[in-house]
Amino acid sequence: MRTGGAWKLLLAALLLTPGGVIPEAAAKAGDQSSMNINITGTVTANGSCEFNQGGSLQVDFGQVRLKATGATTVQLDGSYEQPLAASFTCSGDSAGLLQMKFTSSSGSYETYNGTKVLGTDKGIVGIELMVNGAAQTMDAWFSIDQKNPPALRAKLVQVSTENSKNVVSGDVFTASGSLVMAFN
Repeated sequence: MRTGGAWKLLLAALLLTPGGVIPEAAAKAGDQSSMNINITGTVTANGSCEFNQGGSLQVDFGQVRLKATGATTVQLDGSYEQPLAASFTCSGDSAGLLQMKFTSSSGSYETYNGTKVLGTDKGIVGIELMVNGAAQTMDAWFSIDQKNPPALRAKLVQVSTENSKNVVSGDVFTASGSLVMAFN
């Protein structure tokens, strides 16, 4: 019997004819339909970096000489620069933009040659951050390449010639800050 093939042909003909289509489902030419779609997700960043030296680093400029230039004025005598040992290791998904910034613990800064530097408790000198030999403004992000880490140095600079705090031989100056590294 060949009735199975005939039924299939009849069923196909009914489905393709306008009478076999539900009237509400038929659309007129030019009709439009739209649907709002909301997509949500969670960004997961699992890269991390840490400094190899641990949590604290001491920088000692040794004996710093100030030369009297007047009754209450002084001049920094010599050049004082020390390396900042700030090597780091990154792990995980570390493909983002890696940046650093150096911030003052007290939040106060001085200006030297148009660059923001870390102030000291004595006011005559400040600490300038050098990145690959160029002055870097304190409290400002700068990009670094983790495959070619920057050479960081702390440079002592004179921010004032006025000895308003009566600095004398044997006085010790201090400053503190934080070197921050982040994927931004």
